Amino acid sequence: MTKFEYKTLDFPTPACTGMELQLNKLGKEGWELVSVCPTNTSEYGLAVVTAFLKREIPEKPKK
Repeated sequence: MTKFEYKTLDFPTPACTGMELQLNKLGKEGWELVSVCPTNTSEYGLAVVTAFLKREIPEKPKK
């Protein structure tokens, strides 16, 4: 059975500065972006976007 590990990253809005750069770096490490979601709002609007990532955990060879 395939197993995964997960990671979340928070990016401030409105610019989400550095988001693409950081996601590309993690993609090279095997992380896949699964979803993004607004997770923090204030009276001034959206403040944080959270990115959800996953990557496969390699199976250990059986002896």
